[in-house]
Amino acid sequence: MLSDDNSPLVRLLRWSEKYTKTDMVYVFRGTSLSFLGQGIGLIASLLLAITVSHYIPKEVYGTYKFILSVVSILSLFSLTGIGSAVFQSAAQGFDGALHRGFWENIKWSVGVFAGGAAVAVYYFVNGNTTLAIGVLVGASLSPFIASASLFGPFLGGKKDFWRQTLYGVIDNVIPIFIFICVIFFTSNPVILILTYFVTNVLAALFFYARTIKVYAANLHLHDNDLLNYSKHLSVMGIISGTADNLDQILLFHFVGTTQLAVYNFATAIPDFAKGPMKNFDAMLQARFAQRNGLEIRDSIFNKALWYGVCAVLAVALYVIVAPFIFAILFPAYMDAVHYSQIYVVWLLTTIFDPFATYIWARRLKNEMYISTLTYSCVQIGGMLIGVLSGGLLGLIIARVVTRFSVAFLNFILYRRAIFREIHLL
Repeated sequence: MLSDDNSPLVRLLRWSEKYTKTDMVYVFRGTSLSFLGQGIGLIASLLLAITVSHYIPKEVYGTYKFILSVVSILSLFSLTGIGSAVFQSAAQGFDGALHRGFWENIKWSVGVFAGGAAVAVYYFVNGNTTLAIGVLVGASLSPFIASASLFGPFLGGKKDFWRQTLYGVIDNVIPIFIFICVIFFTSNPVILILTYFVTNVLAALFFYARTIKVYAANLHLHDNDLLNYSKHLSVMGIISGTADNLDQILLFHFVGTTQLAVYNFATAIPDFAKGPMKNFDAMLQARFAQRNGLEIRDSIFNKALWYGVCAVLAVALYVIVAPFIFAILFPAYMDAVHYSQIYVVWLLTTIFDPFATYIWARRLKNEMYISTLTYSCVQIGGMLIGVLSGGLLGLIIARVVTRFSVAFLNFILYRRAIFREIHLL
């Protein structure tokens, strides 16, 4: 339909560009399939959440989420930035980035394997075999999931949106479907952890192999800067990833598994917005990489305005409908509604996303490190103070405040960087 420049839809999109200051045909092409895939993923995730809320005790679900968080922190000690590096290399025609990225990530995951073994021994010695087995399984399989899942950013970089959506949907939905089936038979956290990691690693490996087969002709084309750039991103990933997963650890130890389960339901729906926002940011990043500073400066505030309008509408709508969503879908978690309504306010910070995207598109390492370090320090400090002084509510408020603080910092860093770039033109 969009191949015809005279079609009504194309004309409508072109007309809207004088207000959005954005190539709307490009945006539509890049997001339509992605939104379809994410819509299917949302339905599957909702079915999973409904099943969990009805059949899994809060204590068991809290334990399950704690194990996943421990594994996530351990997984930070690998090439966590390899996905972004593969995306950019694939966009430049270096198809060998997929195969190399897989093995480089496995090689650099030795810390994950060793750390998982050490944590498992600690819990075994302390008599908690559930946590020990769960962490050991997760740490052993998570590097293979991360490496095989590189097919997603690779296909995105190749602009192969159809395969990216199709593979991504199946890779996401089948493990969820199997997980739901297992829940009907058991609530044993060890079996749940085994199901999660085994199904995800098998699905990711299958689609990785399919992608390798499709692009086999040009796998010899390598990007010499792939590993260097991914190392920088991975260092930042260790810092920010620790901050992102520390909330689960703090709640588990200071508040308990029940409140941890409530927290995960309170944040789940607002955090789902991260998916669509990443798609917009990725497309914007590709556009910024092709434009000079003057062109970016002249259009970026208009983009920020539209981000803001969408965010305000989304927050207002969610605050109104959240009680009904929980009453219908998650009646056992009605105590999470108030927390969720507060937490969703973070979406308002997306008005600053275009400024952060400019920094990443230009690979401004100094600014990236400043932003990441500030985010991590503020979030870790805020969460510690929040949990110890206000429990779950304190943690929620700390996370929202952190996002606003760093969003404003990204705007300041953008202003400094764009002035420097334009001055050098």
